[in-house]
Amino acid sequence: MNPLHRLGQAARGLALRALLPLMVRRQPLPDLLRSLDRPGTPPRHDPTLLAARLFQPLRFWPTTCLYRALGGYALQRAAGHQVRFVLGVRTVDGQLQAHAWLERDGRAIVGALQDVRPFTVAYAWPADPAMLRRGTGGSSVTGIDRSDDAVLTELQDGTGVLLHLRTRFYFTLNASGVQAWKLLGDGARDAAELARRLAAAFPGTDPAQVRADVDALLADLAREALVTVRD
Repeated sequence: MNPLHRLGQAARGLALRALLPLMVRRQPLPDLLRSLDRPGTPPRHDPTLLAARLFQPLRFWPTTCLYRALGGYALQRAAGHQVRFVLGVRTVDGQLQAHAWLERDGRAIVGALQDVRPFTVAYAWPADPAMLRRGTGGSSVTGIDRSDDAVLTELQDGTGVLLHLRTRFYFTLNASGVQAWKLLGDGARDAAELARRLAAAFPGTDPAQVRADVDALLADLAREALVTVRD
């Protein structure tokens, strides 16, 4: 690779490392990835090693898998490579774990872990059709609107994880919480209707307890900006 081009890539990487924390705080994840996607053509070099060196954790300049994957994505796209940014979640001993990595030609190249397969994909960019955000709220006068920035990932044990694409925070749901979230998307208009339909989905439960649980869940979801409750 031309030394001047290599120097330019290094300068771009250093600028990204400095700016990414601010960009992550200010932009929803899809908008951030879109802004980083400035493809070059044709592929002339592999910036994987450069990205690994630029975004490695340092004593006075910490980084995370998210920053490494985002920075690597920008450098890979600038070099003309087709890559996929991936966020995955899993539970280990009851604890939620999240990880970000990059894939090229179906293989993890940045943020690779030996046990990356057990992660369930919560979000990917370019987005899979099933993960594209659909407008769900904002038109009702009363009722409960799910945030367009919330993405549900169902795990194998029936629980789920809500990812807020704007804040990048995760919110865990038990099996009944997953069902409640789906019912909200299926038109449940208020807490009373949601509790009634949720109780029907879990025969034998105490309707009063279900209503109390629904009220608590909605309060938590509203606090995390995952739903908007319109009185």
